[in-house]
Amino acid sequence: MRVIGPERRFSQVEVEINGVGNVDDVVLRSCTGEPDIFAQVKWATNPADLVNEGFLTATSGKGKSLLQKLYASYLTLSANGATPALRLITNRALDRTDPLLGHVDGRTDLLMPYAEQVEQISTAGRAVERWADHVGASRPELLVMLEHLQFVTGRIVSAEEEHVRTLMVAAGLDGSDSALQHGLNIAEGWVTSGKRAVPEQDIRSAVESLHPAPPSAVLVVQAIDRDPHAEEATIALDWVHLFDGDKPQVRVQPRHASGWARMEQEIVDAAAALEESGWRSTVVRGAMRQATFFRVGAALPSVRGHTLRYLQGHHLWSTDARKVPIPVPQLQRQQLNLGPDLAVALGFAIDPTPAVIKFLQRNGIPAHHLLTIQPGGGSDDQSIDGSEQAVTYAETIRNLVRAELDELPSAKRIHLFMAGPGGLALMLGHRWNRTRVTVAYEHLGMGQGYTPAFEVDS
Repeated sequence: MRVIGPERRFSQVEVEINGVGNVDDVVLRSCTGEPDIFAQVKWATNPADLVNEGFLTATSGKGKSLLQKLYASYLTLSANGATPALRLITNRALDRTDPLLGHVDGRTDLLMPYAEQVEQISTAGRAVERWADHVGASRPELLVMLEHLQFVTGRIVSAEEEHVRTLMVAAGLDGSDSALQHGLNIAEGWVTSGKRAVPEQDIRSAVESLHPAPPSAVLVVQAIDRDPHAEEATIALDWVHLFDGDKPQVRVQPRHASGWARMEQEIVDAAAALEESGWRSTVVRGAMRQATFFRVGAALPSVRGHTLRYLQGHHLWSTDARKVPIPVPQLQRQQLNLGPDLAVALGFAIDPTPAVIKFLQRNGIPAHHLLTIQPGGGSDDQSIDGSEQAVTYAETIRNLVRAELDELPSAKRIHLFMAGPGGLALMLGHRWNRTRVTVAYEHLGMGQGYTPAFEVDS
């Protein structure tokens, strides 16, 4: 998919190719002048085993260790005049207690520049010396190799499948489970038949029957966690460093209020860049929360002719899905008399009404009343069955809010609180027009209230 995708940077994929040392499992040949990618894949039957110094330096009999093989491969490729990009790809996670590998950079998957900066007398510095001795190199020679070695770790089969499906959709292919299996069968056939080098045209011919739509751009939004494949994106946004916390679950708001403004501007700029490049269909990917999904959808709206696609769980949701009948949504109204505005709570996963009312009252949000909208069958984490229902609910919610505003002509703002799947928030933002200026709030956690995140002028 990386050879035939819209952001085409490779001309050929090779499998177990000769002449490249031990980094021969998967090779991607660049067509842009960037380095070719040479990958060694190590799959552990017990993924609890970690990537640490022992894993890299272990030997069996007279065989070489993995680190020795990687270093020798780097020398082989460099001697041939290449500037290779090496990757160790594995389902093992990094051992964060390892003095060196515990410091692999989460954005680049590289040990550099950390390994270069550590003092030789430190624990990490002594590890660098051991690695250099182990491969028969000087410290500077080892560090040069480490500049080109990425540690791509913690891969999970289901996540890889979902990742490939988004690339299939971006390439204009069917992204269904059956289409994915068809693609896997094609690739397996190449390997078992001894086809080691597969150029672009061969790939396009093999997947010709899977083309349902034109290609799409890929927008990766790394709000609360990084995407392991961000380099494939047409545009990739990275805000993880704006948040405190070492886990996505605890990253709920930027450490500084200015972070929201930066995120807002980068979303607007990304949308403008996609439009200027002629894209009208975009696959959205990344770890983000409700308000961010909503803001991304609003930046690439239906009224400007955009189509958005998002992989919600194992199902591809698309804003151009056909509408279907849905149960009549349940509506609750809670009078507040705090001001002229309208507060709206979407309760698709849970009913947030009590928490929202408490927040509105404690913070003096100028809301006349709170309108809570729930699906006809009640709040549930599976309350929306697929893309068609999501599209229908998004349009229905917007129309319900418009009708409510007809009764509040003096309302200047909508205060929006969402509890449901991210794909619904994306689709709602995509259709959120002809309402009022809308403040989308982010939930801070149980008992922690909310914070205003983005302001959308519809």
